Amino acid sequence: MEENPVIEAVPLADPVTRAVDLLATTRSPGVQDDDPWPEAGWKVLRFHLARMLSRVPGVIAAVDPEEVHAMRVASRRVRAAWRVFGDGFERGAARRNRRDLREVGGRLGSVRDLDVLLGILDAYLTPRSPRARAALLPLWNAWVAERQAHQELLVEFVSSPVFMAFVGECEAFLSADRLDTAVERPPAGRVRTRMPARAWAAYGDVWAFDERLEGAGGTDLAVLHQLRIAGKWLRYTLEFTRETLGGDAALLIEPIVALQDHLGDQHDLHVAAMRGREFAAAAGTVPRREAAELDRLVRHLEERVDRHHRRFDRVWQPIVTPRYRARLGRALNRH
Repeated sequence: MEENPVIEAVPLADPVTRAVDLLATTRSPGVQDDDPWPEAGWKVLRFHLARMLSRVPGVIAAVDPEEVHAMRVASRRVRAAWRVFGDGFERGAARRNRRDLREVGGRLGSVRDLDVLLGILDAYLTPRSPRARAALLPLWNAWVAERQAHQELLVEFVSSPVFMAFVGECEAFLSADRLDTAVERPPAGRVRTRMPARAWAAYGDVWAFDERLEGAGGTDLAVLHQLRIAGKWLRYTLEFTRETLGGDAALLIEPIVALQDHLGDQHDLHVAAMRGREFAAAAGTVPRREAAELDRLVRHLEERVDRHHRRFDRVWQPIVTPRYRARLGRALNRH
């Protein structure tokens, strides 16, 4: 992320205060059918940027790991909003903001990923004997130290003039008098004319995995990870215009959330097992009990990954049925 030479860094407390004030009175972006496409994007971007900025004090305080998680989720939604609505704005602004948000998300992710690993390890250790916990203490300490190092870098980053300049640029772009940045040629259109095609395209990207998942693809973690990403874009696309989907909104979004949660858990367990093996290999010669407990941990995690494979159809089939597509069509036909 490069410091913008035009937008001056702003005191971070001011945008945070404005974000908290906005969220105190607004529970959702409030997108409506007849909103011009750029205005809908402006609403979504402004709302989720506020959610992201409201977490900055908690991230800096470094007391509750959920602050990092919540800020990361919000940053992903801001980035996804640029993906969905970005063509309603000047191209350079969309490209620049998505680039900067990738860096923000990456720095948050480096901390959050360690929190997830430590959570998995903690859940495994809790019912174990004191001797087993002691044998895995070096792994725990290594992950804690790695997490602390990334946390310090994250706090340094969100306290930096570069991040403050990024926030200032976002706020300036999303100010109420800046909708003149919207694209007029070709016509940007309105939500009711643009969102159905976007939602069907996002659904098509998910449905296309049905063939890839047959046979070996059903247990290919790389394919499943790509499906998880496609599912994320579909979920966000539907969530951004939830109010326009009527009573079917929850029935459309909840199966996607279930799929994401399932694949996310599987991915995290796989990463934990892989990192456990890497730790054992890097440690070289270790005491026999420690090596045995590391091996037991890895095998336990790999067995859980396999169980997720066996249960995959439970979260996949509800999304690729004709009933789901009929419900999606009915909801989008309301536009």
